[in-house]
Amino acid sequence: MISDIKVNVDQIAPSVLAEGMQYPAATTLGQLFTADWHTRLILAGRVFKLNLGTISGDASYTALTGNATVDNDQPEFIIAVDSGWLIPVEIDIQISVDDMDAYDDVDDILVVADRSQATAAGATATVATPTNELDGGEAFGGRCFTIVTADVTNPAGSDVLAYKYYELTQVAAEAGGGVEASRGLYKLFPRPVLLAGPCQIVGFVTGTNTPTFMGSVTFAHIPVSWIPLV
Repeated sequence: MISDIKVNVDQIAPSVLAEGMQYPAATTLGQLFTADWHTRLILAGRVFKLNLGTISGDASYTALTGNATVDNDQPEFIIAVDSGWLIPVEIDIQISVDDMDAYDDVDDILVVADRSQATAAGATATVATPTNELDGGEAFGGRCFTIVTADVTNPAGSDVLAYKYYELTQVAAEAGGGVEASRGLYKLFPRPVLLAGPCQIVGFVTGTNTPTFMGSVTFAHIPVSWIPLV
């Protein structure tokens, strides 16, 4: 017995469906289509990348400079939304210059989620504009800041999203010590962490010698209606 199989041609702009039975999705070429949550949100135009540092001219770049110690009131970057779901996707931060030449010199890279608040516009910091991973997609509906230089409301460390620590140590009476030549933090989130607005992702890149750093933070921002609470 031959029967027709119906599919939704739903490759490009995913729609939020109602509860209940639905047809499987297909590409515009008629192939069955599936995608992981990262890809699906990118195709929906809801994934953004905050670049930390800039590139210009002939292979020249400008890194950002962190603090000597972690200061909750003056983080190195903030991604804030007033409403909707904020979802960290990927964190990639590399320390570019740091003169670690004495025992007990340290580097700290810490990224936390603050579930209690969103830093308001007007913070004394560099206002940053994240790029949509769907090139030409809509602008981010929240706010991003880098290198905060005047106190903001003390962010709460509700969740530790990622952390990396380096220290130049001396063992017993050794004549010299060592630390990794390349230092950084990379994390790709295998499952979504959904932070309900108002909320923010807050990052600190600090060290004894005020390290400079470059990298990016990729995140998604979706309406509450896409994932309603039960």
